[in-house]
Amino acid sequence: MEQRKPTMNDVAKRCGLSVATVSRIINNVDYPVSDEARAKVQQAVRELQYNPNMLGRYLKFNQSNEVGILIPHISNYYYTELVSGINDSLMHTSYNVLLCDSYRNPQYEKNQLQYLLQKQIKGVILSTVNAETDWVCRLVPTSVSLVGIDQRLGGHAHFVGMDAEKAGEMAVRHLYERGHRKIAFASAPLGIPRYAGRLDGFVKQMRAYDLPLLPAYFRVADIDRGRENLYEISIGRRIAGNIARMDDPPTAVVCASDMVAAGMLQELQALGLRVPQDMAVMGFDNLTVSQLTTPTLTTVDPGVREVGAKAAELLLADMNKTAPEPVEWICAPRLIERQST
Repeated sequence: MEQRKPTMNDVAKRCGLSVATVSRIINNVDYPVSDEARAKVQQAVRELQYNPNMLGRYLKFNQSNEVGILIPHISNYYYTELVSGINDSLMHTSYNVLLCDSYRNPQYEKNQLQYLLQKQIKGVILSTVNAETDWVCRLVPTSVSLVGIDQRLGGHAHFVGMDAEKAGEMAVRHLYERGHRKIAFASAPLGIPRYAGRLDGFVKQMRAYDLPLLPAYFRVADIDRGRENLYEISIGRRIAGNIARMDDPPTAVVCASDMVAAGMLQELQALGLRVPQDMAVMGFDNLTVSQLTTPTLTTVDPGVREVGAKAAELLLADMNKTAPEPVEWICAPRLIERQST
């Protein structure tokens, strides 16, 4: 005979409190209860192994206790770090997280956002792949908290980002101080705002130093294969092959991401070139992969994990009505010098 599952009545009897009080504590209702009562309920829940009926809660309160995260592609380690930063701030709250992957498909991203809204989520953190963002706030009601990462969404949305232009300037400055004057730029397609911002900073600092901006030194992939796993590493390999065959190759390459840089390191060494002796390579993002390459990768850390944590912090503040006006927060980059330069 199947054992009966414990109910909220069982929890109330175990800790000697009313069902109403137990319900308020379990459902995290904004109602004053003593720390002693809360501790009793939490202990009874553990002892009885009670699991709340989330469907019943939803039907009663017409809301879930869930928040959504929508990112372009989880196979890109940048977004893995970003989600980790978000979870750092959410794991100790009562909110459950629904993670959605748009596969860098603009229409699928819209479908995924509509799915999250149908789940009656209380808030969403979005890193959009759509160049135009006006549709987001038309779709997301003001009752749902909203935080944009990398792109400003307007309306009632908060924004968390990175100073991509300053990061690009920092990369050129580092290589210039190491004696490099022929510096190339390699990137995946520039549809991702932070890549375009890094290129802007690169060009700005090259001009400040009066260094040559040769067209052949700008290598940007023209096809976005964002649905392929680790496709940015493939881009780095391909660009490295093109650069190595140049009559007058650069002495250093700034890659728009650590993923591109990792692919470039692999291919340059396969072609018999030494890094950094024959060609220096640096990236952006300070992902885990940057410490695993040979040589280890010099990179500019834009604060990916910090951005994720701040996005979650703003989302929680908005859901708790402590951030009524849209907030904009930009993380300052820092140079991480390793062996590749």
